[in-house]
Amino acid sequence: MAEIIFFFELHQPRRFRRSFGKTLPFNSEKLEEVYFDDDLNREVFDRVARKCYVPALRTLVQNAKEGGFKCALGMSGLFLEQASWWNEEVLMLIHELMDTGNCELTAQTYYHSLAGLMNVQEFGEQVDEQRKILKDVFKATPTAVENTEFMYNNDIAKMFHGMGFKVVMTEGVDSVLGWRSPNFMYKAKDAEISVLMRNYRLSDDIGFRFTSRDWSEWPLTAEKYASWLSKVEGDLVFLALDFETFGEHHWPESGIHNFLSLLPREVRKYSNLEFITPSEAAEKIKPVDEIDVKETISWADLERDTSAWLSNEMQRHCFDVVRYLEPMAKSVGGRYVRTWRLFTTSDNFHYMSTKGGGAGAVHSYFSHYNSPVEGFLTFTWVLTDYRYKVYAAMGDKSRYYRMLHGDLPDSHSFHFYTGFAKPIGVSVKNLIELRETAKTVDIASLEFHVLRGDLSRWTREVLGCAALSQSLDGIRQKQLPEDLRAEILANVESAIKDAEAHLYVKETKSLEAEKA
Repeated sequence: MAEIIFFFELHQPRRFRRSFGKTLPFNSEKLEEVYFDDDLNREVFDRVARKCYVPALRTLVQNAKEGGFKCALGMSGLFLEQASWWNEEVLMLIHELMDTGNCELTAQTYYHSLAGLMNVQEFGEQVDEQRKILKDVFKATPTAVENTEFMYNNDIAKMFHGMGFKVVMTEGVDSVLGWRSPNFMYKAKDAEISVLMRNYRLSDDIGFRFTSRDWSEWPLTAEKYASWLSKVEGDLVFLALDFETFGEHHWPESGIHNFLSLLPREVRKYSNLEFITPSEAAEKIKPVDEIDVKETISWADLERDTSAWLSNEMQRHCFDVVRYLEPMAKSVGGRYVRTWRLFTTSDNFHYMSTKGGGAGAVHSYFSHYNSPVEGFLTFTWVLTDYRYKVYAAMGDKSRYYRMLHGDLPDSHSFHFYTGFAKPIGVSVKNLIELRETAKTVDIASLEFHVLRGDLSRWTREVLGCAALSQSLDGIRQKQLPEDLRAEILANVESAIKDAEAHLYVKETKSLEAEKA
């Protein structure tokens, strides 16, 4: 008996205003309303709901009511928000599908984000936020989970196990599976959680090749596809697709809805096939082996790694800036945290991909920008405006916090050299790191940067530490002291103590105000 696990991903991002930084004033009090183009977002949601969500969900409801068909839905919190704002029929159909008892809702990050590549705590908080909305809206408590775009590694599996999940879904990457087949249940390395690995060939036959007239198997019928499933060797077939496959990526005129409607009936003709949900599969099917995934995999592009979001300098720069802003956004709280989390949405980075070929066509298809560079410039303007709003909300505390603890993007960090074009591979992001590095870094590097004025310029222009900058300039303008290292350390230590004193006073006053 081969168990058929049908999983559908439902997500819509909040797209930035392409005009931001060109026509809109900076530093207004508003955040989401200024950054995100919800006229466009509503237009897209309405179109996809009309062509895909509503008709395809109606088909799933009918299939589930006829019996013998089961499926799972993975919905981002952003998708559910937009459905509640702009098309309640979508939510009603999901409720109706759940009422059949033949659909499972799975967990993921609320913001369909790259939080899993940032830090464990934020990742867990976003998954918990999505679990909460599933509980509140659908009374569902998921035991199956996925990371954004099926991103997965051993550490992610351990975290999901710690959160109480029973099974995690990811991509059946050939380089990970080796000689093994995706058509079996696996166990995560060093974690008691089952792993479902997507059969990407059979999934992509529907997701990518359904309307491809130069494909040798076109046209793909439900009868033909069910016959392929019946011949699969293994315990299961895990099929996972973007829900937009059914009406948006493949238009209704292609016959995709008819295919979805007829497939369960064709599957029922084979006694060795039955539909099952991910959690049911984890209960019923024992793992045949342990799967070891050291490097992060995903279902994106041919590489099936993180390159869809972090392969070029534009993407990595924005990722570093977003990560840099996290502690400050959280120190302010409220709408600042919510807005920051919207920045982590994977789509924001997907739009900046500069890949060519088929992958490039996919990235371009999903983007509302004219080019990856436009996506980068828009994201950069948004992050710049947001950054100064956070600084303003933090007041003086922001400056002293950044001096001491700021986790600057690599492009803003101080990189040590011993001479022109002679980097030594050492960099610092704040005063505390500067103090520790100055204790051991090559003295020739300290001399080089002090004489050129690099350190004084960086501490003034990036860290905002004018007193330290002036002290370092003073060293440069006279004969270098015999013990340059000690002189620099003394000045940096003085700047740290001054910043700590100001930060401590500010925090103490804030606590006293809260108590009052």
